[in-house]
Amino acid sequence: MTQLILSNSAIGTHACNITKQAEEAIPIKYLLGKFGEQKTDVALCGLPDLPIGIITDEAAAPTPEGTKEIVNIALLGSPNTLQAVASVAVAAGSIIIPAGNGKVKPLPAAITDDQTYIMIGIALTSATADGQVIEFMSCVPQQHVVKGS
Repeated sequence: MTQLILSNSAIGTHACNITKQAEEAIPIKYLLGKFGEQKTDVALCGLPDLPIGIITDEAAAPTPEGTKEIVNIALLGSPNTLQAVASVAVAAGSIIIPAGNGKVKPLPAAITDDQTYIMIGIALTSATADGQVIEFMSCVPQQHVVKGS
């Protein structure tokens, strides 16, 4: 039997969203994703990773046979506002960056040494704790160098 895999990983144009195979379990919606080991896959984004978008679906871990669930990814830099899961409190108006495990956090205000962060947008709503969802205006991911004090 032939396995059919639906994924728009082929070259073309897509309207603000793409689909990819979940390389790992995606426990909740609105986590930040990055390219997986295979470029047809998506994995959860960490602090040093280059994100591609917000995973708007949940997915189980791949099966022992290698079957992976297909998930939707809302691309960063698209004209629509997006939602993301905060890892800490986030104030509206904050520049947001990847935090780890697919979550986001605000760009730190006080930094003692030089750091490079990947800016993904500006928070439009606030979160008071880990796990809360914020709405944000996204941008194409870009490095943001912060000089230490």
